Amino acid sequence: MYETFFGLREPAFSLTPDPRFLWPSETHQEGLSALYYGVVSRKGFLLLTGGIGTGKTTLLRAVMAKIPADTETALVMNTADLSGKGLFKLIAAELRIGGRLETKADYIIALNALLLERLRAGLNTVLVIDEAQNLRQSTLEEVRLLSNLETDAEKFLQIVLTGQPELLSKLADPRLRQLRQRIAVEHHLKPLLPTEVISYLSHRIDVAGGRYSDIFEPGADSVFFSFSQGCPRLISLLADRVLLSAYARQARPVPRSLVEEKAKEIAETHARAPYDPECGVPEP
Repeated sequence: MYETFFGLREPAFSLTPDPRFLWPSETHQEGLSALYYGVVSRKGFLLLTGGIGTGKTTLLRAVMAKIPADTETALVMNTADLSGKGLFKLIAAELRIGGRLETKADYIIALNALLLERLRAGLNTVLVIDEAQNLRQSTLEEVRLLSNLETDAEKFLQIVLTGQPELLSKLADPRLRQLRQRIAVEHHLKPLLPTEVISYLSHRIDVAGGRYSDIFEPGADSVFFSFSQGCPRLISLLADRVLLSAYARQARPVPRSLVEEKAKEIAETHARAPYDPECGVPEP
């Protein structure tokens, strides 16, 4: 709606996880490198955690866009209260495994056969389990058993667990120590630093075809940080609201006072919501 007014080809602050808009902050670049290395080196278990809105999904999509074409990815979502058999059903559907499968043993046998066939063809397979903090302890143990699908030299399946910081607490349970010990590569996404916020805003505007200096007055980035505490999703949420309001008022560049006004409005709306202590993001 406001794109033409600000000289943009497309929305710069959409909340969809488009990897083109991923700005490689230090924490995101390290996470990107770690996950890419873990996948292509076939390290088995990988772990990515971070607060709500820190960019886990966008980072994952950036990794998947970068890995070689010989790698197939299966994504499992909606993990709340998922049983072990339910997990195997979702994996089978993602990997297009057909046939009559009734027991967990049936699923494991079929999965093992497919992965062995792919391995012999020089192909890699990655299973991404999103929001893994919602998995039952018993289901996480079933995930560990999937890592037993291997030869003496190579893993059949690379398993990426992603989730909020609660996942780290769950994995610290002594009953899951065997799973915890198998995680070869892990990274925890942190919020952006105050000095990184202007680069984040500039990058997204640049990808959308505009220039930061044409859109925001100097000093606006400090308001974005104060409001978001470095959470990328909150920065984008505020920026989108600000640009819409500025368009309605025909204000360009956007004055700092308008950013402060919109930040206050959003903060008041969310005043009674519980917050993620890492990122300040209201929980669903």
